[in-house]
Amino acid sequence: MAPGFQHRTIHTNDGLTLSYREYGSRFSRTTPVLCLPGLTRNAKDFHEIACRLAPDRRVIALDARGRGRSDYDANYRNYNLVAEVGDVLALMSAKFDRPCLIIGTSRGGLAAMVLCAVRPYLVAGVVLNDIGPVLEPEGVARIKDYLGIVPEPLETWDDAIASLKAANEKDFPGLSDAQWQTWAERTFTEKDGKPALDYDLKLRDAVMETASAVPEMWSQFRTMTDIPTLVLRGENSDLLSEKTVKDMRRAKPDLVAVNIKDRGHVPFLDEAEAIAAIEKLISQLDVKTAEAC
Repeated sequence: MAPGFQHRTIHTNDGLTLSYREYGSRFSRTTPVLCLPGLTRNAKDFHEIACRLAPDRRVIALDARGRGRSDYDANYRNYNLVAEVGDVLALMSAKFDRPCLIIGTSRGGLAAMVLCAVRPYLVAGVVLNDIGPVLEPEGVARIKDYLGIVPEPLETWDDAIASLKAANEKDFPGLSDAQWQTWAERTFTEKDGKPALDYDLKLRDAVMETASAVPEMWSQFRTMTDIPTLVLRGENSDLLSEKTVKDMRRAKPDLVAVNIKDRGHVPFLDEAEAIAAIEKLISQLDVKTAEAC
């Protein structure tokens, strides 16, 4: 069932080569989809949802600078939203000829909110995957605790899986062995025959210099008034609170909010309720896209 994908690259204005996965046909006339991963994550996280959507549309999933197959930046201070949004804008300008649906996981959702504020005409709709205008201190502290820290031991893939279980089993109960294996394969890469974290460890330095004062992003969120938006929240999330989702709905009454059972930060986007909500949103966007053509 799953269509294949191709690894492609694009060059940034400051000379880096970024990698992205391209699914589906670039000639499709339906709403295209751009997937932006979380802070330490990469394009691999979107494989299931991309395969689900790609039979009748183009889907691109980006590895941000310093993550996955993309180049690491010699200046770790460039691991920031301003630079990363600039990279996304370059990709959108080069690869999309119409507004796209952005599926943004965590940090990718923050980038999506910024994009809506600065280039709303490029965005047909947004899926915020376990992210909103307010980051809960508990979740930020947890991220700082693991960011850039190599688990010990990390000699085998069993070690990699064990490290994920130790950190996440409470918030992700009932995962099968296959699900833990998939999670490990998307979190780690293989170097010299051993698993290794699949991002630049200097990302920790960039975050630690700025995380003490994480700004709220209500001003950016409020620019999304006319942009169809879906927020997915893991019911065990420590980064996106139920209160923030309620506040988001007050600020944007047409916001669709879906709670994902047995998930923390973040849902995998392969859950039945997540897939149904995304497919419903994109069906609505396709009607608008067809009317505009």
